[in-house]
Amino acid sequence: MDTGKTCTYVRRHVGGRIEELRERSGVSQTQLAKMIPMNRTYYNDLVLGKANPTLDKLVKIADSLGVPLTELFFGLGDVPPHQLVEYDGTEGARATQARERS
Repeated sequence: MDTGKTCTYVRRHVGGRIEELRERSGVSQTQLAKMIPMNRTYYNDLVLGKANPTLDKLVKIADSLGVPLTELFFGLGDVPPHQLVEYDGTEGARATQARERS
């Protein structure tokens, strides 16, 4: 099973959630990067879904933002990962059942 597109979608979703939660908490990118610790370049890659964070890094991020770890994955729905996206070559990846259930 090719999971490349699914993993990319999940990384982008989680990165977006991290940025949303960071903004909501009033913490700057620089402040959060120092709390983790990580450099700002890595943080930007993380938010854009280019970085593949370790579980340890995700735990530190959630803890630094004062949110449950599940908040980073909120909105992905309750379907198996391979059902999160469908790919049609022209429109790229888009959420299917996950968005409908969120």
